[in-house]
Amino acid sequence: MYSSVFRTLVFPALEWYSGTTIQQHLAALNKSQWWSKDQIAELQNKKLRMLIRHAYDNVPYYHRIFSQRGITPENIKTKEDLKKIPVLTKDDIRKNLPDLIARNTRPSDRIESHSSGSTGEPLKYYIDKRSYSAGWAQTFRCWSWAGFQLGDPYVKISLNPRTSMVKKIQDRVLQTKYVFAMGITDTTIAQEMEKIRAFNPKIIRNYASHMYTMAKLMEKNDIQYQGATVATTGSMLFPQYRNVIEKQFNCRVFDAYGGESTAVSFECEEHNGYHISDEDVIVEFLKEGEQVVPGERGRIVFTNLDNFAMPVIRYDIKDIGTYTDESCPCGRGLSLMKSVEGRDSDIIMTPSGDFIVVEYFVILFEYMAGVDQFQVIQDTLDHLTVKIIKNQQFTDEELHHIRNEIQKRAGPDVRIAIEFVQDIPVYGREGKRRLVLSHVPLKI
Repeated sequence: MYSSVFRTLVFPALEWYSGTTIQQHLAALNKSQWWSKDQIAELQNKKLRMLIRHAYDNVPYYHRIFSQRGITPENIKTKEDLKKIPVLTKDDIRKNLPDLIARNTRPSDRIESHSSGSTGEPLKYYIDKRSYSAGWAQTFRCWSWAGFQLGDPYVKISLNPRTSMVKKIQDRVLQTKYVFAMGITDTTIAQEMEKIRAFNPKIIRNYASHMYTMAKLMEKNDIQYQGATVATTGSMLFPQYRNVIEKQFNCRVFDAYGGESTAVSFECEEHNGYHISDEDVIVEFLKEGEQVVPGERGRIVFTNLDNFAMPVIRYDIKDIGTYTDESCPCGRGLSLMKSVEGRDSDIIMTPSGDFIVVEYFVILFEYMAGVDQFQVIQDTLDHLTVKIIKNQQFTDEELHHIRNEIQKRAGPDVRIAIEFVQDIPVYGREGKRRLVLSHVPLKI
Protein backbone atom coordinates (compact mmCIF):
# COMPACT_ATOMS: atom_id res chain seq x y z
CA MET A 1 0.00 0.00 0.00
CA TYR A 2 2.74 2.45 0.99
CA SER A 3 4.69 1.71 -2.19
CA SER A 4 1.74 2.79 -4.35
CA VAL A 5 1.15 5.97 -2.33
CA PHE A 6 4.90 6.64 -2.35
CA ARG A 7 5.15 6.42 -6.15
CA THR A 8 2.07 8.55 -6.86
CA LEU A 9 2.24 11.17 -4.09
CA VAL A 10 5.27 11.12 -1.78
CA PHE A 11 8.12 10.71 -4.27
CA PRO A 12 6.78 13.30 -6.77
CA ALA A 13 6.49 15.77 -3.87
CA LEU A 14 10.06 15.05 -2.80
CA GLU A 15 11.30 15.53 -6.35
CA TRP A 16 9.45 18.83 -6.70
CA TYR A 17 11.02 20.06 -3.48
CA SER A 18 14.57 18.92 -4.31
CA GLY A 19 14.51 19.72 -8.04
CA THR A 20 15.33 16.19 -9.17
CA THR A 21 13.77 14.14 -11.99
CA ILE A 22 14.53 10.56 -10.92
CA GLN A 23 11.06 9.14 -11.53
CA GLN A 24 10.78 10.73 -14.97
CA HIS A 25 14.22 9.43 -15.94
CA LEU A 26 13.41 5.97 -14.61
CA ALA A 27 10.25 5.76 -16.72
CA ALA A 28 12.30 6.58 -19.83
CA LEU A 29 14.98 4.02 -18.93
CA ASN A 30 12.41 1.27 -18.49
CA LYS A 31 11.42 1.81 -22.12
CA SER A 32 14.83 2.45 -23.68
CA GLN A 33 16.38 -0.72 -22.23
CA TRP A 34 14.38 -2.68 -24.83
CA TRP A 35 15.45 -0.53 -27.76
CA SER A 36 17.76 -1.88 -30.46
CA LYS A 37 21.49 -1.18 -30.23
CA ASP A 38 21.17 1.27 -33.14
CA GLN A 39 18.39 3.22 -31.40
CA ILE A 40 20.45 3.46 -28.20
CA ALA A 41 23.55 4.55 -30.17
CA GLU A 42 21.47 7.28 -31.84
CA LEU A 43 20.41 8.55 -28.41
CA GLN A 44 24.02 8.50 -27.19
CA ASN A 45 25.26 10.46 -30.19
CA LYS A 46 22.49 13.05 -29.86
CA LYS A 47 23.28 13.61 -26.17
CA LEU A 48 27.02 13.64 -26.91
CA ARG A 49 26.65 16.43 -29.47
CA MET A 50 24.69 18.51 -26.95
CA LEU A 51 27.33 17.91 -24.27
CA ILE A 52 30.24 18.80 -26.58
CA ARG A 53 28.60 22.04 -27.73
CA HIS A 54 27.88 22.98 -24.12
CA ALA A 55 31.44 22.18 -23.00
CA TYR A 56 32.98 24.19 -25.83
CA ASP A 57 30.77 27.22 -25.21
CA ASN A 58 30.72 27.24 -21.40
CA VAL A 59 33.63 25.28 -19.91
CA PRO A 60 37.01 27.11 -20.06
CA TYR A 61 39.05 23.92 -19.76
CA TYR A 62 37.41 22.27 -22.77
CA HIS A 63 37.35 25.45 -24.85
CA ARG A 64 41.10 25.68 -24.30
CA ILE A 65 41.71 21.98 -25.08
CA PHE A 66 39.60 22.15 -28.24
CA SER A 67 41.33 25.30 -29.45
CA GLN A 68 44.78 23.85 -28.85
CA ARG A 69 43.89 20.83 -30.96
CA GLY A 70 41.99 22.67 -33.65
CA ILE A 71 38.73 20.94 -32.74
CA THR A 72 35.26 22.43 -32.98
CA PRO A 73 31.97 20.90 -31.82
CA GLU A 74 31.22 20.09 -35.47
CA ASN A 75 34.15 17.63 -35.42
CA ILE A 76 32.46 15.47 -32.74
CA LYS A 77 29.31 14.01 -34.25
CA THR A 78 29.36 10.43 -32.95
CA LYS A 79 30.99 8.52 -30.13
CA GLU A 80 33.60 7.23 -32.59
CA ASP A 81 34.84 10.83 -32.85
CA LEU A 82 35.62 11.01 -29.12
CA LYS A 83 39.18 9.78 -29.76
CA LYS A 84 39.93 13.28 -31.08
CA ILE A 85 39.64 14.57 -27.51
CA PRO A 86 42.40 13.81 -24.98
CA VAL A 87 41.64 11.59 -22.00
CA LEU A 88 40.79 13.37 -18.75
CA THR A 89 42.75 12.21 -15.68
CA LYS A 90 42.34 12.70 -11.96
CA ASP A 91 45.35 15.02 -11.98
CA ASP A 92 43.73 17.08 -14.75
CA ILE A 93 40.67 17.54 -12.54
CA ARG A 94 42.72 18.47 -9.47
CA LYS A 95 44.79 21.02 -11.40
CA ASN A 96 41.93 22.53 -13.41
CA LEU A 97 38.86 22.21 -11.18
CA PRO A 98 37.68 25.88 -11.42
CA ASP A 99 38.06 25.81 -15.23
CA LEU A 100 36.08 22.56 -15.50
CA ILE A 101 32.96 24.12 -13.99
CA ALA A 102 30.48 25.45 -16.55
CA ARG A 103 30.20 29.23 -16.41
CA ASN A 104 26.46 29.17 -17.12
CA THR A 105 25.62 27.17 -13.98
CA ARG A 106 24.86 28.71 -10.62
CA PRO A 107 26.39 27.38 -7.39
CA SER A 108 22.90 26.27 -6.35
CA ASP A 109 22.75 24.08 -9.47
CA ARG A 110 25.88 22.17 -8.46
CA ILE A 111 26.28 19.32 -5.97
CA GLU A 112 29.75 19.02 -4.48
CA SER A 113 30.94 15.43 -4.41
CA HIS A 114 34.09 13.50 -3.51
CA SER A 115 35.47 10.20 -4.68
CA SER A 116 36.31 7.59 -2.06
CA GLY A 117 40.00 8.22 -2.47
CA SER A 118 40.88 4.53 -2.29
CA THR A 119 44.51 5.37 -3.04
CA GLY A 120 44.59 7.93 -0.23
CA GLU A 121 43.86 10.92 -2.50
CA PRO A 122 40.14 11.84 -2.51
CA LEU A 123 38.95 13.69 -5.59
CA LYS A 124 36.63 16.70 -5.42
CA TYR A 125 34.21 17.28 -8.31
CA TYR A 126 30.70 18.57 -9.05
CA ILE A 127 27.56 17.10 -10.58
CA ASP A 128 24.23 18.69 -11.40
CA LYS A 129 20.75 17.52 -10.46
CA ARG A 130 20.15 16.00 -13.88
CA SER A 131 23.21 13.78 -13.50
CA TYR A 132 22.28 12.97 -9.89
CA SER A 133 18.79 11.97 -11.06
CA ALA A 134 20.16 9.82 -13.88
CA GLY A 135 22.47 7.95 -11.51
CA TRP A 136 19.70 7.09 -9.08
CA ALA A 137 17.33 6.18 -11.91
CA GLN A 138 19.92 3.74 -13.28
CA THR A 139 20.30 2.22 -9.80
CA PHE A 140 16.54 1.87 -9.31
CA ARG A 141 16.21 0.27 -12.76
CA CYS A 142 18.82 -2.33 -11.81
CA TRP A 143 17.01 -3.03 -8.56
CA SER A 144 13.77 -3.46 -10.53
CA TRP A 145 15.50 -6.36 -12.32
CA ALA A 146 15.60 -7.96 -8.87
CA GLY A 147 11.92 -7.19 -8.17
CA PHE A 148 12.26 -3.83 -6.36
CA GLN A 149 9.81 -0.97 -6.87
CA LEU A 150 10.06 2.63 -5.69
CA GLY A 151 8.72 2.78 -2.15
CA ASP A 152 9.81 -0.73 -1.21
CA PRO A 153 11.95 -0.84 1.95
CA TYR A 154 15.69 -1.25 1.55
CA VAL A 155 18.72 -1.37 3.81
CA LYS A 156 21.82 0.71 3.18
CA ILE A 157 24.98 -0.38 4.99
CA SER A 158 27.74 2.21 5.04
CA LEU A 159 31.10 2.87 6.65
CA ASN A 160 30.07 6.46 7.33
CA PRO A 161 27.88 7.08 10.39
CA ARG A 162 24.51 8.76 9.81
CA THR A 163 24.69 12.08 11.68
CA SER A 164 22.61 14.50 9.60
CA MET A 165 19.04 14.94 10.83
CA VAL A 166 17.93 15.77 7.27
CA LYS A 167 19.37 12.43 6.08
CA LYS A 168 17.65 10.59 8.93
CA ILE A 169 14.29 12.12 8.00
CA GLN A 170 14.96 11.28 4.35
CA ASP A 171 15.68 7.67 5.29
CA ARG A 172 12.38 7.41 7.13
CA VAL A 173 10.38 8.82 4.22
CA LEU A 174 12.19 6.65 1.67
CA GLN A 175 11.67 3.47 3.71
CA THR A 176 15.43 3.13 4.17
CA LYS A 177 17.11 1.50 7.15
CA TYR A 178 20.62 2.86 7.60
CA VAL A 179 23.16 0.53 9.21
CA PHE A 180 26.59 1.70 10.34
CA ALA A 181 29.01 -0.94 9.10
CA MET A 182 31.56 -0.42 11.86
CA GLY A 183 28.93 -1.49 14.39
CA ILE A 184 28.71 -4.96 12.85
CA THR A 185 31.12 -7.27 14.66
CA ASP A 186 31.37 -10.89 15.72
CA THR A 187 29.47 -10.09 18.90
CA THR A 188 26.76 -7.93 17.28
CA ILE A 189 26.12 -9.69 13.97
CA ALA A 190 23.17 -11.73 15.29
CA GLN A 191 21.50 -8.64 16.77
CA GLU A 192 22.06 -6.54 13.63
CA MET A 193 20.66 -9.25 11.39
CA GLU A 194 17.55 -9.50 13.56
CA LYS A 195 17.01 -5.77 13.12
CA ILE A 196 17.33 -6.14 9.36
CA ARG A 197 14.99 -9.14 9.40
CA ALA A 198 12.38 -7.11 11.30
CA PHE A 199 12.62 -4.31 8.71
CA ASN A 200 11.90 -6.85 5.93
CA PRO A 201 13.75 -5.07 3.10
CA LYS A 202 13.56 -5.91 -0.60
CA ILE A 203 17.19 -4.83 -1.14
CA ILE A 204 20.27 -4.85 1.09
CA ARG A 205 22.94 -2.55 -0.35
CA ASN A 206 26.57 -2.62 0.73
CA TYR A 207 30.15 -2.55 -0.48
CA ALA A 208 31.07 -5.96 -1.87
CA SER A 209 34.07 -6.35 0.45
CA HIS A 210 32.10 -5.49 3.58
CA MET A 211 29.14 -7.63 2.51
CA TYR A 212 31.55 -10.54 2.25
CA THR A 213 32.87 -9.78 5.75
CA MET A 214 29.30 -9.76 7.07
CA ALA A 215 28.53 -13.06 5.33
CA LYS A 216 31.64 -14.65 6.85
CA LEU A 217 30.53 -13.49 10.32
CA MET A 218 27.09 -14.96 9.63
CA GLU A 219 28.67 -18.22 8.52
CA LYS A 220 30.79 -18.35 11.67
CA ASN A 221 27.73 -17.74 13.88
CA ASP A 222 25.46 -20.09 11.89
CA ILE A 223 23.14 -17.27 10.75
CA GLN A 224 21.08 -17.51 7.56
CA TYR A 225 18.96 -14.78 5.98
CA GLN A 226 16.29 -15.05 3.31
CA GLY A 227 13.89 -12.57 1.80
CA ALA A 228 16.02 -9.77 0.32
CA THR A 229 18.27 -9.31 -2.68
CA VAL A 230 21.84 -8.20 -2.01
CA ALA A 231 23.06 -5.32 -4.19
CA THR A 232 26.81 -4.75 -4.07
CA THR A 233 28.88 -1.84 -5.27
CA GLY A 234 32.00 0.17 -4.52
CA SER A 235 34.60 -2.59 -4.50
CA MET A 236 35.49 -5.76 -6.41
CA LEU A 237 33.00 -8.62 -6.09
CA PHE A 238 35.26 -11.65 -6.42
CA PRO A 239 33.65 -15.03 -7.21
CA GLN A 240 34.58 -16.21 -3.70
CA TYR A 241 32.83 -13.18 -2.20
CA ARG A 242 29.74 -13.81 -4.32
CA ASN A 243 29.57 -17.48 -3.32
CA VAL A 244 29.68 -16.80 0.41
CA ILE A 245 27.19 -13.91 0.24
CA GLU A 246 24.71 -15.86 -1.88
CA LYS A 247 24.97 -18.86 0.44
CA GLN A 248 24.30 -16.89 3.64
CA PHE A 249 21.62 -14.64 2.18
CA ASN A 250 19.96 -17.30 -0.02
CA CYS A 251 19.74 -14.98 -3.02
CA ARG A 252 21.52 -13.94 -6.19
CA VAL A 253 23.79 -10.92 -5.80
CA PHE A 254 23.24 -8.00 -8.18
CA ASP A 255 26.56 -6.20 -8.58
CA ALA A 256 27.06 -2.66 -9.88
CA TYR A 257 30.05 -0.68 -11.12
CA GLY A 258 30.58 3.06 -11.33
CA GLY A 259 32.68 5.94 -10.18
CA GLU A 260 32.66 9.68 -9.57
CA SER A 261 28.86 9.71 -9.22
CA THR A 262 28.45 8.05 -12.62
CA ALA A 263 26.45 4.82 -12.82
CA VAL A 264 28.44 2.86 -15.38
CA SER A 265 27.06 -0.71 -15.41
CA PHE A 266 24.82 -3.20 -13.60
CA GLU A 267 24.06 -6.91 -13.55
CA CYS A 268 20.63 -8.04 -14.71
CA GLU A 269 18.73 -11.17 -13.70
CA GLU A 270 20.77 -13.26 -16.17
CA HIS A 271 24.08 -12.37 -14.46
CA ASN A 272 25.79 -12.52 -17.82
CA GLY A 273 28.14 -9.59 -17.35
CA TYR A 274 27.27 -5.96 -16.64
CA HIS A 275 24.82 -3.93 -18.72
CA ILE A 276 26.36 -0.55 -19.48
CA SER A 277 24.12 2.43 -18.70
CA ASP A 278 24.25 3.42 -22.36
CA GLU A 279 21.53 6.06 -22.16
CA ASP A 280 23.67 8.15 -19.80
CA VAL A 281 27.28 7.14 -20.38
CA ILE A 282 29.68 6.21 -23.18
CA VAL A 283 32.33 3.70 -22.13
CA GLU A 284 35.59 3.00 -23.94
CA PHE A 285 38.11 0.24 -23.22
CA LEU A 286 41.54 1.47 -24.28
CA LYS A 287 45.00 -0.02 -24.68
CA GLU A 288 47.77 2.36 -25.70
CA GLY A 289 45.07 4.86 -26.63
CA GLU A 290 43.15 2.55 -28.97
CA GLN A 291 39.91 0.64 -28.45
CA VAL A 292 40.62 -2.99 -27.55
CA VAL A 293 38.96 -5.98 -29.18
CA PRO A 294 36.24 -7.90 -27.31
CA GLY A 295 37.68 -9.96 -24.46
CA GLU A 296 40.93 -7.97 -24.29
CA ARG A 297 41.85 -6.00 -21.16
CA GLY A 298 41.66 -2.24 -21.48
CA ARG A 299 41.53 0.93 -19.42
CA ILE A 300 37.96 1.94 -18.65
CA VAL A 301 37.34 5.48 -19.91
CA PHE A 302 33.86 6.99 -19.69
CA THR A 303 31.93 10.09 -20.71
CA ASN A 304 29.03 11.17 -18.52
CA LEU A 305 26.34 12.41 -20.91
CA ASP A 306 24.22 14.17 -18.26
CA ASN A 307 26.59 16.24 -16.12
CA PHE A 308 26.51 19.75 -17.60
CA ALA A 309 27.66 21.44 -14.38
CA MET A 310 31.11 19.89 -14.76
CA PRO A 311 31.38 17.86 -17.97
CA VAL A 312 33.44 14.69 -17.57
CA ILE A 313 34.54 13.70 -21.07
CA ARG A 314 36.74 10.63 -21.63
CA TYR A 315 37.55 10.24 -17.95
CA ASP A 316 40.19 7.64 -17.09
CA ILE A 317 38.84 6.15 -13.88
CA LYS A 318 42.04 4.09 -13.47
CA ASP A 319 40.21 0.77 -13.69
CA ILE A 320 40.88 -2.16 -15.99
CA GLY A 321 38.10 -4.19 -17.59
CA THR A 322 36.93 -6.16 -20.61
CA TYR A 323 33.86 -5.85 -22.79
CA THR A 324 31.99 -8.20 -25.08
CA ASP A 325 30.05 -7.63 -28.27
CA GLU A 326 27.67 -10.47 -27.40
CA SER A 327 24.01 -9.88 -26.54
CA CYS A 328 22.52 -10.77 -23.18
CA PRO A 329 19.84 -13.51 -23.08
CA CYS A 330 17.58 -11.03 -21.26
CA GLY A 331 16.93 -9.33 -24.60
CA ARG A 332 17.92 -5.80 -23.55
CA GLY A 333 19.72 -3.72 -26.15
CA LEU A 334 22.22 -2.35 -23.65
CA SER A 335 25.87 -3.16 -24.33
CA LEU A 336 27.80 -5.46 -22.03
CA MET A 337 30.89 -5.12 -19.90
CA LYS A 338 32.21 -8.64 -19.37
CA SER A 339 34.31 -7.98 -16.27
CA VAL A 340 35.99 -5.38 -14.11
CA GLU A 341 39.48 -6.48 -13.14
CA GLY A 342 40.20 -3.70 -10.67
CA ARG A 343 42.20 -0.53 -10.44
CA ASP A 344 45.36 -0.32 -12.50
CA SER A 345 47.12 -0.13 -9.13
CA ASP A 346 45.34 -3.39 -8.16
CA ILE A 347 47.26 -5.28 -10.83
CA ILE A 348 50.85 -6.47 -10.51
CA MET A 349 53.03 -6.28 -13.61
CA THR A 350 55.99 -8.69 -13.62
CA PRO A 351 59.43 -8.15 -15.22
CA SER A 352 58.39 -10.55 -18.01
CA GLY A 353 55.41 -8.29 -18.87
CA ASP A 354 52.81 -10.64 -17.40
CA PHE A 355 49.93 -9.42 -15.21
CA ILE A 356 48.79 -10.76 -11.83
CA VAL A 357 45.25 -9.60 -11.05
CA VAL A 358 44.02 -9.12 -7.50
CA GLU A 359 41.75 -12.17 -7.76
CA TYR A 360 44.83 -14.43 -7.88
CA PHE A 361 45.78 -13.35 -4.36
CA VAL A 362 42.19 -13.64 -3.12
CA ILE A 363 42.14 -17.27 -4.25
CA LEU A 364 45.59 -17.95 -2.78
CA PHE A 365 44.69 -16.69 0.68
CA GLU A 366 41.02 -17.70 0.82
CA TYR A 367 41.42 -21.06 2.55
CA MET A 368 44.41 -20.25 4.76
CA ALA A 369 43.02 -20.54 8.27
CA GLY A 370 46.08 -18.82 9.75
CA VAL A 371 45.64 -15.57 7.76
CA ASP A 372 43.11 -12.99 8.94
CA GLN A 373 44.03 -10.27 6.42
CA PHE A 374 46.63 -9.66 3.74
CA GLN A 375 47.91 -6.96 1.45
CA VAL A 376 50.37 -7.20 -1.43
CA ILE A 377 52.39 -4.07 -2.26
CA GLN A 378 54.53 -3.72 -5.38
CA ASP A 379 57.25 -1.19 -4.61
CA THR A 380 59.27 -1.73 -7.81
CA LEU A 381 58.95 -3.97 -10.83
CA ASP A 382 61.08 -6.67 -9.17
CA HIS A 383 59.99 -6.37 -5.53
CA LEU A 384 56.79 -7.38 -3.70
CA THR A 385 55.96 -6.89 -0.03
CA VAL A 386 53.31 -9.22 1.37
CA LYS A 387 51.77 -7.96 4.61
CA ILE A 388 49.96 -10.56 6.71
CA ILE A 389 47.86 -10.35 9.85
CA LYS A 390 48.19 -13.86 11.19
CA ASN A 391 46.42 -15.71 13.97
CA GLN A 392 47.30 -18.68 16.16
CA GLN A 393 46.55 -21.16 13.36
CA PHE A 394 49.30 -19.80 11.12
CA THR A 395 52.00 -22.38 10.37
CA ASP A 396 55.42 -22.57 8.75
CA GLU A 397 53.81 -24.70 6.05
CA GLU A 398 51.45 -21.84 5.17
CA LEU A 399 54.35 -19.39 5.08
CA HIS A 400 56.30 -21.71 2.78
CA HIS A 401 53.23 -22.18 0.53
CA ILE A 402 52.58 -18.42 0.25
CA ARG A 403 56.16 -17.63 -0.68
CA ASN A 404 56.49 -20.47 -3.18
CA GLU A 405 53.17 -19.84 -4.95
CA ILE A 406 53.75 -16.10 -5.35
CA GLN A 407 57.31 -16.72 -6.51
CA LYS A 408 56.12 -19.17 -9.17
CA ARG A 409 53.48 -16.73 -10.39
CA ALA A 410 55.67 -13.60 -10.30
CA GLY A 411 58.81 -15.23 -11.71
CA PRO A 412 62.36 -15.80 -10.44
CA ASP A 413 63.43 -12.17 -10.93
CA VAL A 414 61.01 -10.86 -8.30
CA ARG A 415 62.13 -10.51 -4.68
CA ILE A 416 59.39 -11.26 -2.13
CA ALA A 417 59.38 -9.87 1.40
CA ILE A 418 56.78 -11.13 3.88
CA GLU A 419 55.92 -8.91 6.84
CA PHE A 420 53.70 -9.84 9.78
CA VAL A 421 51.76 -6.78 10.92
CA GLN A 422 49.09 -5.90 13.48
CA ASP A 423 47.02 -3.69 11.18
CA ILE A 424 46.52 -2.97 7.47
CA PRO A 425 45.30 0.58 6.77
CA VAL A 426 42.15 1.44 4.89
CA TYR A 427 41.93 4.26 2.36
CA GLY A 428 39.53 7.05 1.57
CA ARG A 429 36.34 8.42 3.05
CA GLU A 430 34.54 5.07 2.76
CA GLY A 431 37.36 3.14 4.39
CA LYS A 432 38.04 0.74 1.53
CA ARG A 433 40.72 -1.90 2.02
CA ARG A 434 43.25 -2.40 -0.78
CA LEU A 435 44.24 -6.04 -1.16
CA VAL A 436 46.83 -5.18 -3.80
CA LEU A 437 48.60 -1.84 -4.21
CA SER A 438 51.10 -1.37 -7.02
CA HIS A 439 53.31 1.69 -7.37
CA VAL A 440 54.51 0.54 -10.79
CA PRO A 441 52.73 2.20 -13.76
CA LEU A 442 50.69 -0.38 -15.66
CA LYS A 443 51.48 -0.51 -19.36
CA ILE A 444 47.97 -0.86 -20.78
